[in-house]
Amino acid sequence: MRLLPTLALALGLLPQITGAQIAGAQTLTMGVQSTFGVDPHFLFLGPNMAAARHIYDSLIGRDPESRWVPGLAESWEAEGDNAWVLHLKHDVLFQDGSPFTAADVAFSLARIPNVPNNPGPYTPNLRTITGVEVVDPYTIRLTTDRPNPTLPGQLTNVFIVSAKAAEGATTADFASGRAAIGTGPFRLVAFRGAEGMSLTRNESWHGGRAPWEKVEVRVMSNDASRLAALLSGDVDLVEEISPSDVERLERDPRVSVFKRPSDRVMFLLPLVGPERVALITDTAGQPLDRNPLRDLKVRQAISLALDRGALVSRAMDGQAVATAQLVPEGFGAWDPNLPAARPDPAAARRLLAEAGYPQGFGLTIGCSNNRYVNDSRICQAAGQMLSRAGLKVSVETQPGSVFFPRTVAGRNDVPLILFGLSLSSSRDASYLLATVMHTQNRAMGIGQGNRGGFSDPELDAMIENSAVMSGPEREPALRAAMLAGIARGAAIPLYNQVTIAAARRGITYTPRMDEQMVATYASPAP
Repeated sequence: MRLLPTLALALGLLPQITGAQIAGAQTLTMGVQSTFGVDPHFLFLGPNMAAARHIYDSLIGRDPESRWVPGLAESWEAEGDNAWVLHLKHDVLFQDGSPFTAADVAFSLARIPNVPNNPGPYTPNLRTITGVEVVDPYTIRLTTDRPNPTLPGQLTNVFIVSAKAAEGATTADFASGRAAIGTGPFRLVAFRGAEGMSLTRNESWHGGRAPWEKVEVRVMSNDASRLAALLSGDVDLVEEISPSDVERLERDPRVSVFKRPSDRVMFLLPLVGPERVALITDTAGQPLDRNPLRDLKVRQAISLALDRGALVSRAMDGQAVATAQLVPEGFGAWDPNLPAARPDPAAARRLLAEAGYPQGFGLTIGCSNNRYVNDSRICQAAGQMLSRAGLKVSVETQPGSVFFPRTVAGRNDVPLILFGLSLSSSRDASYLLATVMHTQNRAMGIGQGNRGGFSDPELDAMIENSAVMSGPEREPALRAAMLAGIARGAAIPLYNQVTIAAARRGITYTPRMDEQMVATYASPAP
């Protein structure tokens, strides 16, 4: 990305700010990429969870390395094969002064699947839960329909609201602030929709005193504008630094850059469910009578046409890791023996011909343009690679607020979409497999992210069987299921993201592996 003239000017005008001056100001202004909401049970996406972590607490927390740590539950243990018991913290108060108890946990768990008109429910985090029992005010028992060793990880995405404040409340009531009462480090002062929100410190937070008295969160979807705001002093901390700016910023003594490998794997999802797709055409632009993406050879051809190394080096400026797998290295199911995917456009053309498309066909590849790092650039680059393999590609990018509701499982009309999942809740392949590759089953709370409509009973069984394992057999079973899903073309892995943030001198920040920017991880530098 080229520097705008105003941004280049700001590079020379950034004032020197000391840690003492920042500490005295006691206000942190953050620039974030995506819009978000403040109903912690509406639309299960990273920006919404990042916002929620300021106002609410999850039952179980996770640290910057995505390891499970106490949240509102101070400890937990499995009880037999089909239950977990959580012991809640005592003397925790909601921001309105009312006490937190197990009744609020039960209320929140019951509310999650019942938020009306929710395009992306948080219900995947409740999968396998069949019963919620309030044992006493500070103990709760969750029963499951099968063993679930990663249930504590799921609960890192379950935010607890006040039963008193949220009873009968709508998402609009949270946006107004009436129902947005949590136990988190900050209280909501004002939610300004697409512009952001204002927060003030919750002095009674059970996690200690937050480092900032006030926090301003501003939505700035344009990368250059967000960075210009940092360099001109309008904001103190920004997320999603463009990879093209990293090297230059790392040489600038007035700015600090913070990086961490992300747990987010980016992949393409082919729309294989429908028999016909309006946005798939013949070479003359007329809709095809059958959906070619239902043919495995076509999905294999798409994978072979993609040069993942070039995507990383060109579209991501080297700030990502090309991969042929669906978990980051070090996570459960990672296969150290799986070779890197190599592009082969000629082989892709042969497979298309064998599938009955020697002249290719037309399709649309869709991406958000403000959700993932360089998402629109990735979309354009991938489209060019597919074109060289003989496909006639149209690229369509939309804001995440439009793109994700449009492509929700069961309603998606885009033939090929760029999508990514953070794996922090499980630290292995189980979450992605259950969410993206398993046949959608609302009753079981799985397949909610299966936006391609993929369905394979044999793979479903592999996913279900591996998910309940907890001994040494779990890792190879998960790996086998992941590799089977990739071989079937349910998802086409591309790369792992790197989370990159930057702050003005005098502020230190610890990035989270899940890419969620949270003000409690920023502090005045010593």
